[in-house]
Amino acid sequence: MIFDKLFNKINSDGTLAMLQTDIHSHLIPGVDDGSQSYNTSIDCIYEMANLGYTKICLTPHFQTHKFKNDEDDILKRAEELRQVIADNKIEMELTVGGEYLVDSGFRNRMETNKFLKMNNQYLLIEFSFNQAILGVNELVFELQNLGHEVILAHPERYIYFHEHPEIPKSLKDQGVFFQSNINSFGGFYGKRTLKESYKYIDNGWTDFLGTDIHNHLYLEALVDTCKDKKFRKMLDTHSFLNNTI
Repeated sequence: MIFDKLFNKINSDGTLAMLQTDIHSHLIPGVDDGSQSYNTSIDCIYEMANLGYTKICLTPHFQTHKFKNDEDDILKRAEELRQVIADNKIEMELTVGGEYLVDSGFRNRMETNKFLKMNNQYLLIEFSFNQAILGVNELVFELQNLGHEVILAHPERYIYFHEHPEIPKSLKDQGVFFQSNINSFGGFYGKRTLKESYKYIDNGWTDFLGTDIHNHLYLEALVDTCKDKKFRKMLDTHSFLNNTI
């Protein structure tokens, strides 16, 4: 595997074994902006096993206009990836969810209530990075009434959250779970996102950590973040819910 050399620099204290499960990944080849080949997916999953993960939840994008994925097709492709991983003798449990963008077609999805959820329990959603969504609290309330436990993906990355912290606070008050990207703690998305990621930790708002891994670039950044002393200390002093999924 091409990334073996990276892990020679990591001792047992540099893993993510305490999390056990990655709840956010884009490793089904060719369905979104994530992995585009089985080789890429194999490399990433192999090295994530070296980092200590035992389970990865595959969460491809579902977007009305850009990534028009179908739940049944995703389940079929996930099974094909499981077979490829087994053929390569990689020990990793692969489960399936989805990352659903709250966009112009999201309410149509709510009408059919057809979602891929982690553990048939948690619904992973994301917002626009730049534009605030009107009526988001009402929408979350409706999702919860439909029986979904809502996880918001990478809230530290939403620009309007930075200037309006009352928005994420109101979502937390509603019982929304927050999932931060591990690479946010390494500066992968910029200094402001790095600052916000630790602010969410300090506020006690972060429930899950996810890799949001797409390809080798994300993998290399993940390895670097795992060696960061501040990130290691944060892992030692905070608990997350990953191992419950």
